[in-house]
Amino acid sequence: MDEVVAIAGLNGVGKTSVLDALHFLCLGKSYFSSTDIQCIQTDKIQSGIIAQIITHENIDLKVKLKRGSKKTIQRNGVVRKKLADHVGEFIAVIIAPNDIELIYGTHEKRRSFINQVISQVNKKHLQELLTYTKLIEHRNKHLKEDTIDRALIQTIDEQISPIAHSIHQVRLEFFNEFSTYFQTRYHEISGQKEEIKLSYISQLDDDSYLNLTPQYYTKDVTLRRSSCGIHKDEIEIELNHLNLRKYGSQGQIKSGLIALKLAEYSFLSDKINTKPLLLLDDIFEKIDEERAKVLTQIIKNDNFGQIFITDTDSSRLESFCEEIGKPFKTITLH
Repeated sequence: MDEVVAIAGLNGVGKTSVLDALHFLCLGKSYFSSTDIQCIQTDKIQSGIIAQIITHENIDLKVKLKRGSKKTIQRNGVVRKKLADHVGEFIAVIIAPNDIELIYGTHEKRRSFINQVISQVNKKHLQELLTYTKLIEHRNKHLKEDTIDRALIQTIDEQISPIAHSIHQVRLEFFNEFSTYFQTRYHEISGQKEEIKLSYISQLDDDSYLNLTPQYYTKDVTLRRSSCGIHKDEIEIELNHLNLRKYGSQGQIKSGLIALKLAEYSFLSDKINTKPLLLLDDIFEKIDEERAKVLTQIIKNDNFGQIFITDTDSSRLESFCEEIGKPFKTITLH
């Protein structure tokens, strides 16, 4: 098996789609599209992915997407009953240009990133996230009604409370552990000993969910949506006690972003005791030469698993593969 698969081709020929298909096979969803329907061509009814994964056994995986139907994932011909049954069996980490939203984007973007990392190694957490989301949607539906039954809202809150606190506790434990990975990677990439920190802020840090919801009730009725809970958790990156997004240089922001993704790789590797796929999408187009060299050295020196990398420049791809010294093959898409 080739340790590195280098995919060359001009923009628009489908390089990113190959990586996205690999991500879909591993996590059951697209990395680049927010909904499954966006993975079907506009003039088509359905789409899918067929792959064979070779580990200690040969595994046939199929993903089927069809308009108006629920997606299905088959493992050796057997349909997975729930997405949660599939997530965590195959692990992939992707580094792509639009990852910059993890720095510049909303807290929701960063929460989604954290949820995805934790859920791959904690199935209970994934199930709790799904249940919590359904309950909040149920709560929001009632808040939009002309006449709101406060007793019904209270009943829903009593169901939400234990789940919210469980998710909050898992996130606290995660940040306590993950921050060390992040700091190590940042110092490795930047060559600096600046103080880098992931800050996690939750409404549940200082009070219980059931104590907080009555305080937010009037606001909820006015906004017609739930404004209290772990879906409002905030995640920021601080450099020398200042917000990286607001005060960091372009170089510091790029270092922080790559550190975040490599920390994800290291964290997952340690938790699952095997090496995830590393998917690198046109990264040399977006990072400067100095950081490209550092990233190349990290990949060369660390113990990574199979790598899929795309680039528009085939000679640059070949140089990267030769530099890291791993067996590789190049595929050119036209």
